[in-house]
Amino acid sequence: MKSMESDIIKVASMYYEEGLTQAEIARQRGVSRSLIAKYLKEAKDLGIVEVVIKSESIYTARLERALERQYHLKNAIVVDTQDLQAAEVGKRVSQRAALYLHDIIDSYTRIGISWGNSLRRMVDSFPYMNHSEAELIPLIGGLSDDYFDIQSNQLCYELARKMRATAKYLYAPALVSNGVIRRELANNRAIQSVLSEGSEVELALVGISSLDQETNMRNIGYVDNQQFQELQQQGAVGVINSRFYDEAGQELNNEINQSVLGITLNDLRAIPQVMTVVVGDQKLHAIEVALRTGMINMIVTTNTIAEQLTQKD
Repeated sequence: MKSMESDIIKVASMYYEEGLTQAEIARQRGVSRSLIAKYLKEAKDLGIVEVVIKSESIYTARLERALERQYHLKNAIVVDTQDLQAAEVGKRVSQRAALYLHDIIDSYTRIGISWGNSLRRMVDSFPYMNHSEAELIPLIGGLSDDYFDIQSNQLCYELARKMRATAKYLYAPALVSNGVIRRELANNRAIQSVLSEGSEVELALVGISSLDQETNMRNIGYVDNQQFQELQQQGAVGVINSRFYDEAGQELNNEINQSVLGITLNDLRAIPQVMTVVVGDQKLHAIEVALRTGMINMIVTTNTIAEQLTQKD
């Protein structure tokens, strides 16, 4: 036993103090790499080695890893909002999202974007770069004189400009008066082409809102108070890309969803990478459903939301 403990200590010293790799240690000692890995694990289990991470970021890093494991995410980024004023929180999260997007966007040539305030702030914070091979595609219509700056076409234009990329535009309203008109517009060749391309992007950028927090659609006039009450009765818990979904993450089968000119939530689930930027603890349930049911696999959010999400079963 003493001999084995001595071997464990020696291997741990070579690995942690001398900086040798497991393969180098195995070659020097004439044993298998798997045995070296076993010794290093035992060094931790026996308390011979204690690993201490010295960084203020460990708090958010652990929340990120917990989110990634619990919801099977590609990546989670958590912004510590301690000491931030409420007005600063959204800005700080969007800035972090913009920097992360800047780091990864070279890997994608077809990028779709929805609409909303959080995406607007992210685009505003996005640094200029040269990614001329990329194409930005709107995931939903949005012609309207009001709130023009948060709509999909405008966000596509401005993000493409900052990337020196190209942009497509969906010249149609996000929501029409009924499903019949929606089907007629969707049969238009130009509109159909953009919708098809939107469903085939490699990276989608979307926002999430809860039913009671979805004020943009009310302000623009797409949905009135009576319709929101009906949505609540039908079990709506959240909205992504102007599509209302229930506890199971399924689109509600109602006239509003059938009148949206944009990709569906099933289209969204088929996109390899779907990133959201979301703040506001009131949206917690809508976020949890979106993560749990596989609509989102990358999230940038606050520590308060992350803490509550990781406490859920």
